[in-house]
Amino acid sequence: MINPVIATVFGILVLIIVGCIVAAISWYKKIPQGQALIRTGQGGTNVVFDKGMFVIPVLHMVEQMDLSVKTIEIARLKKDGLICKDNMRADIKVVFFIRVNKETADITTVAQTIGSARASDPTTLNVLFEAKFSEALKTAGKRFDFVDLYDSREKFKQEILGIIGTDLNGYVLDDAAIDYLEQTH
Repeated sequence: MINPVIATVFGILVLIIVGCIVAAISWYKKIPQGQALIRTGQGGTNVVFDKGMFVIPVLHMVEQMDLSVKTIEIARLKKDGLICKDNMRADIKVVFFIRVNKETADITTVAQTIGSARASDPTTLNVLFEAKFSEALKTAGKRFDFVDLYDSREKFKQEILGIIGTDLNGYVLDDAAIDYLEQTH
């Protein structure tokens, strides 16, 4: 026969061990593809992309950030059309493909300045980049005659991307596509 005291102590130890295992499992957070997990609190800021990490509720706060590509469309039409080198006016729509850069420093910068939840919000992205992208379109457009602009879309696109550059405060401009280009009527 088992001593009741030993059985009670053994039962309590089993409950404590099972409780610790359940707590540890519930504190482990995984991240899906195309996302980053940002943990702040005890131990500083930690960012993971493709695995998980332990998040202890009292010591840490965790946020998720979308790293997938988003689009921003800039349209310059009619009286706001693009003015070319030869003073012809062009109606143009360009779609820009942008995302948060998959680097710990850039993700931290975006999280601190914009917030993880707003980092991929279309309205926020438009507010952040519309003026810069529109200005790049106007600047590049003044370097081309309308016919050259129409015939050399790839060169025009590269000119736009060169003007915008790479300093986007934690974001990366992956590409741009000229969706529509016609002479203004």
